[in-house]
Amino acid sequence: MALKYTVTLGLFALFLEVATEGIHINITSVWKPDFGWEVTCMWETPPNDTLQSVRLQNNGQQFMIYRPEIHGASRAEAFRTPENVMSVDCTLTATKGRKGRCVLTIEPYQPPSSDFTYTCEVSGERPTFMIERMDYVVKTIVPPSSAELEYKKYDEVSPGRVMMNCTSSGLPAPNLQWTVANDKVQADFTGRFWNRTTKLWHVWSFFAYTRADPSTTVTCSPEVLTHEELLKGTPATFSSASIIDSASTLIVMFTIMIFLR
Repeated sequence: MALKYTVTLGLFALFLEVATEGIHINITSVWKPDFGWEVTCMWETPPNDTLQSVRLQNNGQQFMIYRPEIHGASRAEAFRTPENVMSVDCTLTATKGRKGRCVLTIEPYQPPSSDFTYTCEVSGERPTFMIERMDYVVKTIVPPSSAELEYKKYDEVSPGRVMMNCTSSGLPAPNLQWTVANDKVQADFTGRFWNRTTKLWHVWSFFAYTRADPSTTVTCSPEVLTHEELLKGTPATFSSASIIDSASTLIVMFTIMIFLR
């Protein structure tokens, strides 16, 4: 009886050790300029386990299963959603699938309307059939780029008059806030368009200003308001010292015509 009891305890301890190790999953996401998002799910099973399958979901909808016994050491597929083109490349990096990764690339072909949840579920083989899953929220947010300010002075027509054009890009569309000295002011005209190359909203804002005090500064600050925080880009500032000569300035009305075409 004592021997049987000792063996039973030994098996229980071994099972407990295997069970506590578990499958480890790590998901990361990065924004790739002029492309979209790259989301990577990496896994590692216990040393004595073997990968059975990896299941991938987008907002709760399964779109791919990877099984090494069927697909071999890797599997690559492409999928299309109403907003994105998704490509998945799953690859084993250790024997028996104990380590590996699935890299999901997401290229939006129209403005994203909301965040999405990417789920990675990894299953081990018998006898334990361990299952581990992780949900990862990919936020459709790209902080605003640094503001760029163009200006044209009209001293010949209206002394001290300056027309300024401020631009920035981001996701969602940044708001361009004008400030004269320490006072917030309204823009004269604003606009935006979805840039299919950068996959971002490009925004512009025009503001006409008469310089009463040469030392007064005008600042354009790009901001993106999310549910959690206010993301700010690097502002651009204009002052009378910015004007060197009229020949070196940019005529913003030409920019308006280009953007509105």
